[in-house]
Amino acid sequence: MRFKKGTKVEVLSKKEVPSGSWHCAEIISGNGHNYKVRYEAYSNAVDKTIVEMVSRKAVRPCPPALVVSDNWVPGDVVEVFDNFSWKMATILAILEKKYVLVRLLGSSLEFRVSKFDIRVRQSWQDNEWVVIGKVLPNLCSSCI
Repeated sequence: MRFKKGTKVEVLSKKEVPSGSWHCAEIISGNGHNYKVRYEAYSNAVDKTIVEMVSRKAVRPCPPALVVSDNWVPGDVVEVFDNFSWKMATILAILEKKYVLVRLLGSSLEFRVSKFDIRVRQSWQDNEWVVIGKVLPNLCSSCI
């Protein structure tokens, strides 16, 4: 898939966690093989734009927004928004009405996360989004 200038995308990084993380970015330019992207602001990058050249294999469109679930259970593999990127994690426990305890895949790091910072894992395959794992009953019908 080719991306045009200004398109919002996600870029795969293997720097933080072994399973990788997806960072939100915008296409600045590209030739179909490589893209120059500008990442959304990081907390430690005040007034600093982060730009990088990445392979098209590390770029995907932003996944569709799905309805937040209250049906998470320990053992579910999800993506959590942590440190300005989406990372795979396993739900360890339901802590409170709006929080869960998770462990990042490939890591011993455990932390509390809001249910609003959790999303269903999705994969970009053959130019369409495929939900991976648990299919939730309250996903928006136009998203799948």
